[in-house]
Amino acid sequence: MDNRIQLRQQKKPRHRGLKIFGIIAGVLVLLIIACVFFFPQINNTIRNVTGSDTPADAAVKSRLVSEITAQKTGNATTDAALQRAADTLKETKMSTIMKAAQDQDQAAVLLQKTTGANQAQAKLAAALLFREKSITPLRQAIASGDYYRAYQDVKSLQQQGDTSTLQNLLTGQ
Repeated sequence: MDNRIQLRQQKKPRHRGLKIFGIIAGVLVLLIIACVFFFPQINNTIRNVTGSDTPADAAVKSRLVSEITAQKTGNATTDAALQRAADTLKETKMSTIMKAAQDQDQAAVLLQKTTGANQAQAKLAAALLFREKSITPLRQAIASGDYYRAYQDVKSLQQQGDTSTLQNLLTGQ
């Protein structure tokens, strides 16, 4: 009888470490899922608080710059224009680009500043960009800072062949 009492009184080993690990892992999974779904809002908040580009902004701009420089053809005039566009993109804050994607007047100012076009040309180009319906989802994604949606919209435009429309609008053809 004494053995039974002693066995009952002995505490069973608890797996406290395993429970803590499970809780921590669950919280981390929830945080990762939340970051994926709320990344644009988090990124925009960080940009607004700091007043400068976020690491995600820098990564997106770096990717865009590499895409621009990959289009160089060897023609000195074309390559100079592409290099100027790449340099301008590097120097322009993402918040400025987002504001230009929201407002036609700010887009015209940004186009004038970055391309060297006169005011009338910049206003015409901005009006064309805001009028073109196939570009509207892309412009809205950029305005909201949703890079993944913007990427999907660009891929959609490329698959539909609508990028030639965008290129023609920007080159004035």
